[in-house]
Amino acid sequence: MTGARRCLCAALLLAAGPLAAGEPGPLDFGEAVRRMRAGNEALAAGGAEVRQRLEEGAEAKGLRSPKVTVEARETFLNDRISIDLESVGFSYRVQEDQFMKGQVKVAWPVYTGGRIDAANAAAAAKTEEAAARLNHTDQQLVTELARRYFGLRLARQAAGVAALKTAAMERHHRHAARLFAEGIIARVEALNAEVALANARAEQSAAERDAAIAAEGLANALADPSPGDPATPLFIVRDLEPVEWFQDAVERGHPALEALEALRRQAEEGVRAEKGAALPTVYLFGLRELFPNDLTLLDPEWAAGIGAEYTLFDGGQAKHRTAAARAQADRVALLAAKARRDLRSLAAVRRQEAAKALEQHDAFKETLALAEENLRVRMRAFEEGVATSVEVVDASVSLARAQLGRLKAAYDFDTALFGLLEAAGRTDAHGGYIARGVPVDAPAPAVPALDLPAPAPPDPKETPAK
Repeated sequence: MTGARRCLCAALLLAAGPLAAGEPGPLDFGEAVRRMRAGNEALAAGGAEVRQRLEEGAEAKGLRSPKVTVEARETFLNDRISIDLESVGFSYRVQEDQFMKGQVKVAWPVYTGGRIDAANAAAAAKTEEAAARLNHTDQQLVTELARRYFGLRLARQAAGVAALKTAAMERHHRHAARLFAEGIIARVEALNAEVALANARAEQSAAERDAAIAAEGLANALADPSPGDPATPLFIVRDLEPVEWFQDAVERGHPALEALEALRRQAEEGVRAEKGAALPTVYLFGLRELFPNDLTLLDPEWAAGIGAEYTLFDGGQAKHRTAAARAQADRVALLAAKARRDLRSLAAVRRQEAAKALEQHDAFKETLALAEENLRVRMRAFEEGVATSVEVVDASVSLARAQLGRLKAAYDFDTALFGLLEAAGRTDAHGGYIARGVPVDAPAPAVPALDLPAPAPPDPKETPAK
């Protein structure tokens, strides 16, 4: 197996991650989103809040129904209650010293000045607010997951690039050692190759550490210590919609704006309820005695009727509550206007960032071909003794910089795209963009290794060139 093939195999294994028996396999982004939604506590808490608001809405509907209560009690008196008119010889026992009293009572509001309608509308708005906040949280978490998922993909591919660079520096070090042993180059050139190899190994170790850190971040996002290896590649999309399309999407239903709209409706219903408090309340009522044998002459067995209640003076409380509700509605309207402007501006910024990343990707792609050719020429010239080790190392560094720059630009595009979708409230459409995206894979070694024979031990009688 040639050196180039060995380097390629090592880089691909490093970029793909270990797939030993018992370890998790590849994880595509769609599956990562599903697992994140299934195990994220913030989403579970948001779902619980939605259920809470639904139950509160059902409770508010019960305000329209009659209220039926049952009351029962047994009473003990110190003596019987009697009417004794000795002058006319009349005596009547009004109440025994022990008696039972129980009633079934019914109260049914028939007019409340619109307060019941306002309470039901406010409860529905609270449910919509909770659902919108849950949707917004989900979109934020998908964006964060994309940052960590593709961040791990980038980190492992960067480690693969570092491994390729280390392999190139190892070849260069071997060639430099052979040329120094043959007296073709000075010792300083061989030392420079050795230093470059040490630096490459240090960079590879750091890149591997970065990949381990990124893996921990993805594991935390998925609430899974062994999430698997990212299988969806970094990608770019060349036919991205213009900024106006995303700004219009903000107006079509961003969850943050929907939550604020629900808050505004709650405030308006609060104003409506406070106005209704200044109107009379009309209700039907009725009662039925459960123990008629213990009733006195003055107690009815049943009663029914209609009642009304009106507050004449409450110290101005209703007036101030109405003013406070109006101020709340004004505050929410202003917050919604600012949020709308901020989201439109954020969409424009993210669209510019995506365009910038795409331009950088294309620039690094063009540079990559030149850097590969430059390294090939420098390595050949070094073997022929017409180039220095510094020139080879510089060419290798330039190639690695172009390779990493292309990958980093693709990562920047992906994070900008997901940020753009979140700003527009369209994170749920990410699958379509991934499907039509152009994959950006880790580089394969484009410079063929110069498989020269291993260096022979130096002859002690020979003096290397200074």
